This record gives sequence, C-alpha cells and structure tokens, in this order.
Amino acid sequence: MIRLFMVSHPCETAGDLARKLIQDELAACVHMLPAGESIYSWKDEICQEKETLLMIKTAADPKIFTERVLDAHPYECPEIIGFEVSEGHREYLDWIEQLSKGDS
Repeated sequence: MIRLFMVSHPCETAGDLARKLIQDELAACVHMLPAGESIYSWKDEICQEKETLLMIKTAADPKIFTERVLDAHPYECPEIIGFEVSEGHREYLDWIEQLSKGDS
C-alpha cells in the first residue's frame, strides 16, 4: 500500500529529515513545500512558527514510518498525517514501492 504523508517540520532541518527517510528507504520521494506560517493552539497558548511542509511518498509500514519520524522530529507532538493512495500513474507508484519498503 502506498501512502502520502504530510509532515510539518522546522524549516532549518526539514531537509535533514527528508534525506534520512530516503537514505533509510522509508520514502521514495519527499517534496518540500516552501516555508509557510503555522498558527496553532498548544498548551493554552497561541503559537506561530515558520515551517516547511513535507509531502512524503512511501510504501513502508506506517507504524515504522511514524516511529522514525517521531524519533527524528524536534516537536513534542508533530503533525504526521497519512493518506492511502488508491490511484495514480502505475509506473510512478511501482517506483515508490520499489524504493520505500523500509523495514516492512
């Protein structure tokens, strides 16, 4: 099963996480969207941070993938949202499966 995960990450180190996921074969491709502002409520405070949104394409086990992101992420409760990919260009989807099985 191929999934697309969205992970917000501090801009300065987003590329480090992306490279680590690819190196560990937990992602085939990570698209890093330009820095944007996130405004959110955390522990009774309104927070505002510059973040990069990572769009991560993977066929890795979602539990293993999430654990690795949590281990590498500086936030206490990072955004990690995954979607199952049910359609797409078959050759591209096969490529994702070949490169990102990780520890599955």
